[in-house]
Amino acid sequence: MKPSTWMPVLANLSKGELISGSDLGAVLNVSRAAVWQRVEYLKGLGVQIGATDFGYQLKHPIYLPDLATIQSEVGLAVDLIPEVSSTNTVVLESRAEQCLMTLYQNQGRGRRGKRWIAPPGHALMLSIGVWLDCGIQDLSGLSIDVGVSLTRALNTLGVPARLKWPNDLWINERKLAGLLIELQGDQDRTFVVLGFGLNLWPISGVDASTASISDVLNREWTDCDTAFLINELQQTIRDYPTQAPFNRIKRYNEVALLNGCEVSVTGVQRSLVGIAQGIDEFGRLCILTDGGAEYVSAGDVSVRPQ
Repeated sequence: MKPSTWMPVLANLSKGELISGSDLGAVLNVSRAAVWQRVEYLKGLGVQIGATDFGYQLKHPIYLPDLATIQSEVGLAVDLIPEVSSTNTVVLESRAEQCLMTLYQNQGRGRRGKRWIAPPGHALMLSIGVWLDCGIQDLSGLSIDVGVSLTRALNTLGVPARLKWPNDLWINERKLAGLLIELQGDQDRTFVVLGFGLNLWPISGVDASTASISDVLNREWTDCDTAFLINELQQTIRDYPTQAPFNRIKRYNEVALLNGCEVSVTGVQRSLVGIAQGIDEFGRLCILTDGGAEYVSAGDVSVRPQ
């Protein structure tokens, strides 16, 4: 179903009020049967909609970004496409500096080929594209910097997130957000695309290991919050070439989740078990093992039970 078909239904339901199928059909100039089809489609995407003899109503609030409000506060071209394959894919193909937001990614991508899909209105999903006058080889610590930046920005908003190396955000033992950086370029110039997904509301059918903004923030998410994150992240990317490695290590340690924890690392040439000891100047995770210090630049890290 095309976004132009389901988006008006979602926009009317987002007001939070109970609305009958006939009233909703009158507003949209469609039949009650057409309304039912669109509601069922949205429910199939994971949107939690209650249906009674009196009409339809969302089971909890959702977030629908207002593009004009966000654009007025962001020094970067911002666009909103209700449904895309992947915001990172679209921005990479455009090669244009921009921020692309969406309500639904039908082929959302996370790290190491994992999928990131959330129902419309339940997560903040966007990608930021920025050109840098440096080569890909000079950006080894960028994923750490943007992870730290997003964590600190959310802390400023009152969200007690911590950074789980390399670029997942967690609250206690539950994942709140994920970042994916993709690079295109050569030795002199690089197009950086940063995509992230931030859970705003619990997602039905997803295991209990996920967290959401609604769990910890005693208010609804706003367009000002979104604009604040976009500005912080794009500035972090632009400032990266001038950042000293010492500052990267210091800032990481201030928000790190894993420091001092016994962890296991998989997805590398061989599995590692040891104590996480922070990062080096390149953003590699230091693991203190029985055989000494090991440094890993990629892999899946899990905290071992105490």
